[in-house]
Amino acid sequence: MSKKKSSDSLRCYGDVTPVLEKKIKSSLKSNRMGGLIYISIDNLAMIISSHGGDYTEGLIKGISKKIESFVGESGCVIRSDRNKFSVILSDSPPDVINEKSNEMHKMIQHFGSFDSLEPIHIITTIGSVDFPGNTQEALDAIDKAYVALSDAKKMYSHYCAYENYKNHHVEAKNQMLLANYIQDAFLNNKLRLAFQPIINSKTGDIDYYESLLRIVNEDNSISSAGPFIPIAERMGFIDEIDMMVFDLVVNELEKYPNLKLSVNLSNVTMNSASWLANAQKMLTKDIASRLIVEITETAEASSMHIVANVISVLQSFGCKIALDDFGTGYTSFSQLKSLPVDIIKIDGSFVKDIAINPQSKFFVKTLMEFSKNFNLTSVAEFVESKETADILIEMGVDYLQGNYFSPAVSYRDWMGEEKNIS
Repeated sequence: MSKKKSSDSLRCYGDVTPVLEKKIKSSLKSNRMGGLIYISIDNLAMIISSHGGDYTEGLIKGISKKIESFVGESGCVIRSDRNKFSVILSDSPPDVINEKSNEMHKMIQHFGSFDSLEPIHIITTIGSVDFPGNTQEALDAIDKAYVALSDAKKMYSHYCAYENYKNHHVEAKNQMLLANYIQDAFLNNKLRLAFQPIINSKTGDIDYYESLLRIVNEDNSISSAGPFIPIAERMGFIDEIDMMVFDLVVNELEKYPNLKLSVNLSNVTMNSASWLANAQKMLTKDIASRLIVEITETAEASSMHIVANVISVLQSFGCKIALDDFGTGYTSFSQLKSLPVDIIKIDGSFVKDIAINPQSKFFVKTLMEFSKNFNLTSVAEFVESKETADILIEMGVDYLQGNYFSPAVSYRDWMGEEKNIS
């Protein structure tokens, strides 16, 4: 493959399917093992914003030449979109496809200077499929490489190799069924709130309730909507669900002036300007003073400023902000300092086994020291026994939540006489 021919193809990134199909068919016809690799530059927009279009185009061309040099004559490199490359490797078994995919990721991620370009960090995701092992059709290979790339992004992984089409097909079909189920529940008013009390560890009294989403099934039984939320996020209608839940919670607070509630907000919705605008219209100082908004840890360090802005706006009305499931996600202690949250909710995986697991106990102890130094309130989830509750109280955790005190219930407990349940 000549350098000139490769460069020409790199400048034309329309529909490259016919080119890919022809080259893959050629490999399959000659019974040669190979693979199709999709490479996505995920932070291209950020590079354009900070360095300009001309600089970025030069950078991408430099990367393309680096990939060409790496794959050599046994490979073909095609720029299939402004931020994507398609790489076909011939005479390469699956382990070589995987090895070279990972090497290309490292090479691009640490891409230094090319000609006069300054070094810059590049975020890359790669998906691949080998043939004929995982596919014997050219168009099928193109589809499966795309699925692998999509899977890598969903898993926050830099690389994913396509394996076992049957399992992918079944999983995708199941996810579509779940997506249809939650969408039907949303459109046909089958979503309800359940409430789980949050207990003051010093007094044993209920301080507030967490609002949790439930689905009314066809037989009128109630089930948690939790397993459906990631599906709703991927299918693009989680912000509508979050808006509906927020509206229900605000209505509860308007009806009961002594009530205090928390509500969960998806990371996807955190990036929705329309959600924030609607929330501001619904909030009053009184409502906000009795509302805690729970957010989850974000995988994208680049989105921290967006999260911080949403937090700031909600806090300006008087809302408190809780960071949910702390300890299992991506927010480090250092990053936490840049997020002006008020409350940390310790993930249940550290709470459930705290009586028998020294590592869990050490983590909670460390987190408690951190929270005290930064004046953060602490909440422990999934408290299932008196032994666990006693340990957490002794460690200084401020609030406790879990089935030991009460499961989430659909009736409004606060309408009766509230009792000390410690």
